[in-house]
Amino acid sequence: MIEPEHQVVLDAMASHPNRVWRSTELKKIIWARFHGLHDRKVRRVLEDLERMCLLEREGDGPATSWRLLAKGPRQAIRPPVDLSLALLKLRQLAKHHLPNSVIGDFEGYFEGATRVLHESTFDTRLESARAWMGKTARLDPGYPLIPPQVQESMFETIWAALYRDESLYVRYQKADQDAAEPKEHRVLPYAIVEKGPYWYLVVRGKRSSGKQGEAFLLRFDRIVEVRNLGHDLVRESDFNLDAFIKKEKVLEWFPEEPEQIVLRVRETRAVPSQFRSVKLSIDQKIEPEEGGFVLTATVTPSVALKNLLLERSPFIEVLAPQHLREEIGSLLHAAAQRYAAGPA
Repeated sequence: MIEPEHQVVLDAMASHPNRVWRSTELKKIIWARFHGLHDRKVRRVLEDLERMCLLEREGDGPATSWRLLAKGPRQAIRPPVDLSLALLKLRQLAKHHLPNSVIGDFEGYFEGATRVLHESTFDTRLESARAWMGKTARLDPGYPLIPPQVQESMFETIWAALYRDESLYVRYQKADQDAAEPKEHRVLPYAIVEKGPYWYLVVRGKRSSGKQGEAFLLRFDRIVEVRNLGHDLVRESDFNLDAFIKKEKVLEWFPEEPEQIVLRVRETRAVPSQFRSVKLSIDQKIEPEEGGFVLTATVTPSVALKNLLLERSPFIEVLAPQHLREEIGSLLHAAAQRYAAGPA
C-alpha cells in the first residue's frame, strides 16, 4: 500500500524520471515533509518501494542510488473513451498548471488517449469525444497578444521546486533596469499565477531577522537564471493565494484603498453595455438615464482599473471621485494633444 511517505518519494522522482537519485537526496526530501522521522524508518520507505517494484537499487551503503522504474510499456496504455477525452482536454487547457512530478508517467496516458480518439472503429461515443475536442476553447479578453517566450526547462525547475517546497536561486531583470546587472534573489516559491500573456511566480525571501518577508512577484520572462537550492527556506502557513489575488489585489498593480466610483455609461445604437451583464463589484447599482445609465460601485483603484476606464473612455465618463476623474481626464487630454499634433 502506498503511504504518504512513499508518495513523496515517487512525486519527487517523477519530476526527473530518468535521473539516478542518491539515498541522501531522497532522505532529505522525506525529512522536509516528515520532520523527525527516524533514519531507520526513512530507509524502510525506500526498501518498501523497491519491494513494490517501483524503485530499482544500485550499489550499497553510502553509495546507494535509486532509479524510478517505468510502470509499463506506453503502447499498452488504452484509457477509456471518456478518460481519453478528459486527459486531452486537460493537456489542451491546463498546460503548465500541473508540475511534472504530478504528471509523472501521464505522457504515456496522453499518447494512449490520442491513439484511442484516432481509432477508426465506428463508435458513437468515440465520434462524440473526437468532435468535443473542437467544441470548447478558452480565450483572454481583448486583442490577442503573443506571449513572451519562456524556456520549458525554466518551467520544469520552478514547478518541481514549488511542488516540493524547495528554495530557488533567481537572477531577475526588472523592466526598468535593462542596462543594470540582474538582481539576485534567494526565495521560496509559494504559488504561480497565469494572467493574460504572462506567468508570475509568487515568492518570499528571507529578511536579515531570519523571518520571511512579504510575498512579491517575479515575471517568468524576466528571469535570467533559476536554480534549485533544495530545502532551505521553510514554507509558512499564513499565505493564502485566494486572498493574495482577491483581497490584496497585488496583480492589479499598485492597488489603493477601496472607494466608491460613479460612472456615466453611454450606450449607442441600442447596443447594451457590457456592464449590464458583468459587474465591477458586488454592490454595483445602475440607474437608467437617457442614452445609457449611471453606475455606482465600490472598487479598488489600481493600474488595472485605470486601464479599463481608458480602454472604455469613448463610452464611459468618470463622475466621481474627483481625483480619479482628473487623472483619467489628464491622460485623455495628453493623448488628444498628441493626435492633434499629427505624427512626428
